[in-house]
Amino acid sequence: MTRRRLNVVCAALVLLFGIVLCRVLWIATDTGYAVSAGAQTVSTTALPRSRGDFFDRMGRRLTGVRQQWYALCIPGDSSYARLFPYVPYAQQSELYDNRNSAQPFLVQVSGDLGANGIYTYPGSQRYLDAPIAPHLIGYLDGDGHGVSGLELACDDILFTAADAQTVACATTAQGSLLDGTAPDLETVEQGSGLGVQLTLDAEIQRACEGIAQARMETGCILVADVDTAQVLASVSVPEFDPDNIQKSIDANDTSLINRSFSAFSAGSVFKVVLAAAAYQYGLDWFTHDCEGAIEVADQTYRCALGRAHGTVNLRGALEQSCNCYFVALGQALGTERVLSMAEQFGFGRPTAVAGGLKTGAGVLPNAQTLQNVGQLAMFSFGQGELTVTPVQITAMMRAIAGDGCYLPLTFVQGVVDSETLQPAGTGAAPAAEPQRVCTVQTARVLRSMLQSVVTDGIGGDAAPSWEEAGGKTGTAQTGQFDAAGEELLNYWFSGFYPAGEPRYVITVLQDATLEPQTSSAAVFACVADALHALENG
Repeated sequence: MTRRRLNVVCAALVLLFGIVLCRVLWIATDTGYAVSAGAQTVSTTALPRSRGDFFDRMGRRLTGVRQQWYALCIPGDSSYARLFPYVPYAQQSELYDNRNSAQPFLVQVSGDLGANGIYTYPGSQRYLDAPIAPHLIGYLDGDGHGVSGLELACDDILFTAADAQTVACATTAQGSLLDGTAPDLETVEQGSGLGVQLTLDAEIQRACEGIAQARMETGCILVADVDTAQVLASVSVPEFDPDNIQKSIDANDTSLINRSFSAFSAGSVFKVVLAAAAYQYGLDWFTHDCEGAIEVADQTYRCALGRAHGTVNLRGALEQSCNCYFVALGQALGTERVLSMAEQFGFGRPTAVAGGLKTGAGVLPNAQTLQNVGQLAMFSFGQGELTVTPVQITAMMRAIAGDGCYLPLTFVQGVVDSETLQPAGTGAAPAAEPQRVCTVQTARVLRSMLQSVVTDGIGGDAAPSWEEAGGKTGTAQTGQFDAAGEELLNYWFSGFYPAGEPRYVITVLQDATLEPQTSSAAVFACVADALHALENG
């Protein structure tokens, strides 16, 4: 009986073994199981996706200039020890934290380590160590999307410009490469290859950035081409590091503000509008006996330091920036005429840049406000409710330099193929038609008067070393005070260079300061000299 039971048990075991063996053979020959098992050993790592770049008007890259490298750290092959000397300090903690990872991962390294037997892949460093035009270009978030400036305005174009690539590795359970395999670089999405070409000139931009850093604490510099109204340089100080935004946030130093696009009290630089209105409405003959102060509706308005200028005409009033003259001129012109001229020069409305990006609009008082003779008096010399952007002031001066035709400034030429720089779309703000705001003859007379501001008036600091320039000073009250109770002021100079046949308009603003270390007029002269030097090699 026992032997019989033993035979049954043995038969059952043999049958069970046969079933298991058949099952194993079936699994081993089933391709579906093979694919499934293989997929469990493939580790896929996405390479950082490069963005499309910005180019200057000459086709020079403003972003993505430097190459960046990423190395594949593979568990179990001593990658950690070999990579550590080549990993930038900021990424060393990342390498340390992931040293026991169960799958390969990427880490930034200082160069191509292929010769060292390390799998390395190229990328690009978005911004230079000394970034160019950071306020205009903007910065990115941690996912590589634009947060501010043109990076945000052009994000839909730039984010998908480069190929999306992954590195696929066949690995063991411990994360090391399977014997006889190598990482496979795959393109999972083809990029458009597009970039955005700006109107900036990299050489002029760098020259202005250097001048601003050396001579200004806060403010901005704008340079525009007279013929095209294209912005060649747009500088705002203090600057910020687009790779370290938190530093500016912690410092709370206003460095993230693009002052070129922001609105400020204007002061006497706005008197150019009143001068143009005087010619437009036949009051170019107007004179005034300045005693240093003028009373309007029981309110007294004074010239700087209460200085009496005597009997002055329009030219003399511009040369000496006589507040009393322009208060009287504003009363003679009346609200409707002064306001109309300001609107024709673009004040009170934003300038479109690209996408949804616009400059500030500033504040242009309405007709009802200016029916108050006191408000009109302050408006006539650039004070009161009026606020303006440096972009608006530059466009105003460009209209005078451009024979009386107003054009809004432009910053973007359009979307281009990154390899050929051939146009591949618009991307820029719609082109505007020139609007005549004064006659050619009036513009030329005004240029002559503004040239006198530099040669014979209070703008002498703006005189360049080569050729002559014209322009207008401005000092504006801000209603802001320092700890000692002294009011902070805005210091302007906007003008054109050379005076005879203007090619450039330059605007300098130093905002919210007691007294700048270098006058805005002198900064203007430095910029003019830099332009001359660049033109002449």
